[in-house]
Amino acid sequence: MPIPEAVPAAPAAAIDAYPDSYDAPVRRRLDRRTLAIGGIGLGVYLLTLLATVPARIVAPLPGATGTIWHGAAPLDGGSRAEWRWSPLASLTGLGFAADVAVTGPGTALAARALLRPGRVLIEDAKGSAGLGLLAAIARPGFACDLHMQVDLARVAIGGGKQGADGRIRSEPGSCNAFGGPAVPVPAMTFDVRQTPGLAVINLAPAGERRRPFIVGGLEEKGMLRLIVTAEGAATLPFLSPPGGMKIETEL
Repeated sequence: MPIPEAVPAAPAAAIDAYPDSYDAPVRRRLDRRTLAIGGIGLGVYLLTLLATVPARIVAPLPGATGTIWHGAAPLDGGSRAEWRWSPLASLTGLGFAADVAVTGPGTALAARALLRPGRVLIEDAKGSAGLGLLAAIARPGFACDLHMQVDLARVAIGGGKQGADGRIRSEPGSCNAFGGPAVPVPAMTFDVRQTPGLAVINLAPAGERRRPFIVGGLEEKGMLRLIVTAEGAATLPFLSPPGGMKIETEL
């Protein structure tokens, strides 16, 4: 039986002439391992960085605490807003989505918010609110002692297709222009109904929609037009001079 011939070893001169041909596979394995470890380290660093992005990025308010994923901020009038990031809604809405809760004196309000550059969308805003919350958001030239029930399906401000749909009911109370006497106000209903291209606005005594204090509309492009009626000016003198007035502004 013939004995197989041994494969001759490569001469030392050949090894010295082409050193990379022998350690290249080992070197490639080491390179892949180094890249993998570096990628994991970079990922951990980025996740840590994102997890600690301060809350003021979402809510540029004095006293905002926490992170953009779960934070809180005080509002004027003693209220407090708290939000928690909603990853699924962010993915489907192509923006930063969060569940929002506002609490404070006479206020217990919950909603979903979606933020995009130059646009804010509020959905399913429900609960109770005091006029202090309105003052914190809109800063009107008057103060009120009223209690409201909020049921807003949608409010979209900024960008395309602005509008709103829902209702706010207020109980009897009082209001006054800053420095002026208190004026009693009746129970009222604020209705906003979305129609193609226009959100129709109506503020009237509760149960008397056809006796409006304020009527108007918000166009999709952001033009807001309001009319304070003569009756509205008489009942709510802190809103308008006698006889009523027209307001036009762009949001």
